[in-house]
Amino acid sequence: MIKVIELPIDKDMGGLTSYVLQLYRMIDKKEFELTLLSYDDPQNFDVNYKVETVSRPYHIIQFYKKMKCLLSEGKDIIHFHQSYVNIIPILIAKLAGFKTIILHAHSSSIDDNRKIVRFLKTGLHKVGRILLPYSVDTYIGCSTKASEWMFPRICIDSDSYYLLHNAIDLDLYDRNINLGLEVRQKFNIPKDALIVGHIGRFTPVKNHPFIIDIFKEVLKQNPNSYLFLLGDGVERHKIESLVKSAAISDKVIFMGYVNNTVDVMQAIDIMILPSLFEGLPLIAIESQALGIPILVSDTITQEVMLTDLCVSLPIDNSKKWAQEILFRFKKNKFIDCRNEIKALGYDSRDAIKKIEKIYKEKK
Repeated sequence: MIKVIELPIDKDMGGLTSYVLQLYRMIDKKEFELTLLSYDDPQNFDVNYKVETVSRPYHIIQFYKKMKCLLSEGKDIIHFHQSYVNIIPILIAKLAGFKTIILHAHSSSIDDNRKIVRFLKTGLHKVGRILLPYSVDTYIGCSTKASEWMFPRICIDSDSYYLLHNAIDLDLYDRNINLGLEVRQKFNIPKDALIVGHIGRFTPVKNHPFIIDIFKEVLKQNPNSYLFLLGDGVERHKIESLVKSAAISDKVIFMGYVNNTVDVMQAIDIMILPSLFEGLPLIAIESQALGIPILVSDTITQEVMLTDLCVSLPIDNSKKWAQEILFRFKKNKFIDCRNEIKALGYDSRDAIKKIEKIYKEKK
């Protein structure tokens, strides 16, 4: 039994956490035992996941003690999932005695608008990149862009680097018209209405103000339109105020976190993702798997352009986004692209096997 620690996962249930939870669900339980670490209360997570709490790394002594405790329990590998190089927990884990340390890149920039915090994280990231070749054994990137952001060239050119695109369980993405109609009925939305959707945390990187600008342009040309916003976060109240001041509250539905995202997506006609940056967003893969057109910002890695359902646009003109949404809505023809997506290596079953192989090699 290979015992692996995965950290950290967050109660905000963003893409990074979703990836780790999927890994936990799908990995071979006969060969691997995963322990998930979170800075949040384990009660925030489903009881089916083995989640333990850990102090934040700047509480150095407490974090170090937790690492020593996990080592004493026979944990073989520690797998860090990060959006920038936070070298502190990595160095503590190494000092504690972990022989196999994996760093997994999940983003391509720092998502924080607070100037001082961003300055500190940027400094930590730059220092961390210098120390990575001496502190980490294995480097994994979810996209080329995320890898280049996280790892120095010496790491990428080494035999210990792996490019593993985020993947999904394609079997879960059957198009179901009846489910979509049920969702529409729940919110009293007409069958022929246009529903634009966005799934993501309410943080600066997701560019919610621009999403509202896009939707206002859509409403000018098609008043029979609605916007679904799935997720939660620090900027939700700000966006709710923006929607209220624009007098479109009856057209915008804030759903918060939902467990049945695939069911809700069945009702959506067009997905949009005008993020400032991303690693490799799962929602872009999920939308295409469900046959839903998705518009993404041109700042996102082109590796999400798996099918003709995905369109890349600049984030400097909300009218262009609105025009593309309306054009795609008029076409409104379902296409099942799952075989195409699987052939490109985005089926999670294949991706999990690659992770399992890495764990076995590094044990």
